Amino acid sequence: MPLVQIQVPASIPADRNILVGLPSGQQVMVQVPPNVAPGATLQVQLPDAPGVPQGMPPAAQGMPIGMPVVAPVPSAGGLYPTPGPTFQPPLPPPPAMHQMHQVKAPSLKELGWPDGLSHMVANSIPSMPLRFVIVDNSGSMQSMDGSRLVPGPGGRLQSIRSTRFQELAQTINELAAVAHGVRGPTHFHFLNPCQYGQFFGVACEFAPPDSIVTALGTPEGDLMKLQQATTTSPGGTTPLTEALVRVDSMIRPHAHTLRAQGQKVAVIITSDGLPNDPNSFLHALKMMQHDLPVWIVVRLCTSEDSVVDYWSGLDHHLETPLDILDDLESEAKEVHKKNPWLTYGPALHAARVFGLQDRLFDLLDERPLLPSQVKEFVEKLLSCGALPEPEVDPKGFKMALEQRLKVHPMVYNAVSKTMAPWVNTNRIGKGGGDCAIS
Repeated sequence: MPLVQIQVPASIPADRNILVGLPSGQQVMVQVPPNVAPGATLQVQLPDAPGVPQGMPPAAQGMPIGMPVVAPVPSAGGLYPTPGPTFQPPLPPPPAMHQMHQVKAPSLKELGWPDGLSHMVANSIPSMPLRFVIVDNSGSMQSMDGSRLVPGPGGRLQSIRSTRFQELAQTINELAAVAHGVRGPTHFHFLNPCQYGQFFGVACEFAPPDSIVTALGTPEGDLMKLQQATTTSPGGTTPLTEALVRVDSMIRPHAHTLRAQGQKVAVIITSDGLPNDPNSFLHALKMMQHDLPVWIVVRLCTSEDSVVDYWSGLDHHLETPLDILDDLESEAKEVHKKNPWLTYGPALHAARVFGLQDRLFDLLDERPLLPSQVKEFVEKLLSCGALPEPEVDPKGFKMALEQRLKVHPMVYNAVSKTMAPWVNTNRIGKGGGDCAIS
């Protein structure tokens, strides 16, 4: 058959399958790719077209790469599509059996997480049963103005220069470790497919049988494939609108149930640039915020003024402000200006990117915490039990906190670029900020 031009309906079903009527009277099921928005016009190559060998790459069929082909209907077990007859580069050989046990997520203790922070994230899973992480692997992520942490002599962390995608890859792998460690189902959606896939799921096996996670099904890619995908070279454009619309279509059928159970879904957007179509992205963002029970976090992968201004300016057009986070060093410097007593470590940053909501966390870079708030924050962070009130018994508070800090390993301080305790007790003031307790 020749190429058939179709109009994607304004409302795409959650499984992204639409029934198309042909001039011959025949009907075929077409799967709309995740990077195609409602209302778009597509050309579909039917599988029995003469002279088109099955399994040939789309470009060899005379179509631009990315145009859809007729694909099988997903299985009843879930909404993630079964790949159609598309071309993929050969994968490297799998690890030897004796190496398979090495493909795992590090524990949160290995990542330097204090018990209190781990418990806070774990306790948030019932109210936030699923996270979608949209991963920007566009070509601009090859820019070499990123940074990542590596262990140096004695296990001390040091910051080294890297590409933006290498920096993001470290974040993605840590989020995967957090998801596995707290049994929090998390789906990772890459903007552009790579040789290991495009959609990956971590900790989905821990979801209750009646949850949204079970209803959606499990992405084909697992933890091992996700780790491999973070080692690939980024390339392609920034189809953020299409990625957001796909996530929206997966959450929307479950919005009523989520609200009835007092639950939200975290949507974490990572990017170093602007969407391909800023206007359609803003519209999709408004619809998601207005209609769905979601908590949206943006993790920026650049400090370029135009990009930061764009994302910061979105708040003026939205009902609810976005939780916009920079890289670790930039966030640590902002927190240090208001609360210099705190070492804003990698674990604290990862918890916020993961979608952890806490009113004290939100205040860290906005204003100095009151001494009573410092007490509450430290008790949560370290899970250290009740401490004396710093305004009533400043010496007792300081001594008790210093004893608690001794059992916690030093943490990387992105401001001083040294290892330090979580709290500098000499910089906690009666009015917050930088006044010493005496």
